[in-house]
Amino acid sequence: MNVQWQRYKELELVPDRISAPKRQGFQLFPVAAAWRSLVNALMWEHFYEQRTDYLERCWENNLDKSESALQKLLRLMN
Repeated sequence: MNVQWQRYKELELVPDRISAPKRQGFQLFPVAAAWRSLVNALMWEHFYEQRTDYLERCWENNLDKSESALQKLLRLMN
């Protein structure tokens, strides 16, 4: 019998009348991994796009005309 299943049964107090789970023939791991990486890539793209849009809006908001471009950049980076 499967050693891992025996340990799980002992630790979780699973009754002996419960049989070991059947192994599935087709694993969805490659599909899940591909889906996870796609969602992760889209999430990071959205994050960087939002941050870039925010910085562009801040840059265009030129309330202080006496401030130089370098001073504005340093203020935005802070």
